[in-house]
Amino acid sequence: MRLVLVLLAALLLAPAPAHAQRGGSRNPKELIKQAERLYDQKKYLEAAALLEKASESLPDTRIIYNIARAYDQAGKETEAISYYEKYLTDGEDAQLRKRSRLAIDRLRLQKEKEEKASAASEAERKRLRAEAEAAQRRAEAEREAARRTDEANQQRLKVAYEDAQASRKRMQVTSFALGGVALAGVGMGTVFGLKANGSRTEFGAARELDTKLAAKSATRSNALLADIGFGVGVVGAVAAILLYPKEPVTKKPGKARLTSAPQGMGAGVEVSF
Repeated sequence: MRLVLVLLAALLLAPAPAHAQRGGSRNPKELIKQAERLYDQKKYLEAAALLEKASESLPDTRIIYNIARAYDQAGKETEAISYYEKYLTDGEDAQLRKRSRLAIDRLRLQKEKEEKASAASEAERKRLRAEAEAAQRRAEAEREAARRTDEANQQRLKVAYEDAQASRKRMQVTSFALGGVALAGVGMGTVFGLKANGSRTEFGAARELDTKLAAKSATRSNALLADIGFGVGVVGAVAAILLYPKEPVTKKPGKARLTSAPQGMGAGVEVSF
């Protein structure tokens, strides 16, 4: 830009228009000098703004070219292209026109690359967002499936608990019934045992053969029935003891929860009581 500003030396040496002289800080010569200093300080946007003000009071295509250069250095491709194209329309210097064309081609290629990079970045951002949303949906579906599995496990545990309670009650009833049978057998054995003893006493006291034979037969029958009664009592008592539940089912069904298993082993269900 320093080379271009040298081309403006004639403008700086020429007398400013009367209306520009009355404008004070809007004097194009002063604006151009300030723009040159700002450009040297790499304050390109400030330099471009002052040159635009200068071009309002001092129309010269070389100022237009310098505005384009300032915007170019500031990285404002759109503004730079606009002023380069304006110089191509109005400018007369062949070298500056050539530079303007080259600059326009360069900036358009740069903008195209930036747009492609921006589009690729946007596409990648959309892809990552879509993946994140898909992962979130999968996680929600897994949580919902885990919740339904947990509810099903709870229901199965509840049914198993109720079945255990019902089975225990049935075993208790059966055990009590067998206990009753055992008591009845013992009672029967006792009764017929007493009768057998009585018949035996009669057998010993009898003097007649028929009486002895009848007492002997009664003794055997009563003894057999007594043995049967005691046998039934013993079997019933043993069965009642064996069938009676040893531990009451008093605990509530535990809470089932899904647990993670080692990789490749699948998922498991843990039940805590």
